[in-house]
Amino acid sequence: MTGFGKASKSMKKMKVSVELRSINSKYLEVNCRLPMVFSDKESDVKELIGQKISRGKISAMLSIEKNSASEVTLQVKPEAVKEYHKLLTGIKKATGIKEEIRLEHILKFSEIFKGENNDDIAEYWGDIKKVFTAAVSDLVEMKAKEGKVLEKDILGRVSSIEKKLDTVVNLSEKNVGETKKKMLDKVAKLIDEANIQADNNRLEYELIMISDRLDITEEVTRAKSHINYFKNNVKQKELSGRRLNFLVQELNREINTIASKSNSSNISQFVVEMKEELEKIKEQLANIE
Repeated sequence: MTGFGKASKSMKKMKVSVELRSINSKYLEVNCRLPMVFSDKESDVKELIGQKISRGKISAMLSIEKNSASEVTLQVKPEAVKEYHKLLTGIKKATGIKEEIRLEHILKFSEIFKGENNDDIAEYWGDIKKVFTAAVSDLVEMKAKEGKVLEKDILGRVSSIEKKLDTVVNLSEKNVGETKKKMLDKVAKLIDEANIQADNNRLEYELIMISDRLDITEEVTRAKSHINYFKNNVKQKELSGRRLNFLVQELNREINTIASKSNSSNISQFVVEMKEELEKIKEQLANIE
């Protein structure tokens, strides 16, 4: 399911911001963009996200903005300054250069400076994890809102399929009766034309076989059972998306069998409409965990 979550927190030395972006995927895949100092924390982030989210391709980005308004983050290394001054003095003597050693010469050596100790920032990881947790909660909340919309749409389509099944049952009962009558009329005509004695036992057997081949009671019963189970599982939180996908496949199987048993154009039309609804439900289920 698509979604976006964010959270931020101001700390003593910095401001921490976390952004999470999610797009559809059958499985959980987390890509992290973390500052170098936290490069070893990627597994922690994935575990934290996995506790609340089971499906989706998620991009997690952590950004840190240091508070530098009143602090100088660079400091001079006195020992390094002395060493480079000594080095320049030696070069001056060796080459006979008369020019004096000035500050600008020493400043060309970046090694004389030291930045803020990353270990100081690393100490804040416990607080940063809380920011990640807040961002995940924000993402889950957004996905839950979208899920409510999807739930309404999916249940509406399921109800539509259920109503069409009832119509198909009525059409099927009428179809069986009409097929029996057509067969009896045809057999009676053939017997009359051939002037032979009808085998009523054989005729009764054939009629039973036709009725059995056209009967869709079992398929409709199973289909409605799948529908009821589907409705009950829509609101379940654990692995509901995968379970619902399975139920849609089973429902599709029963509808296909109904289509193969039917020789009615009216029933075939309703079968096509039900399969269209199932396809739309499958598309929506790709967004559900």
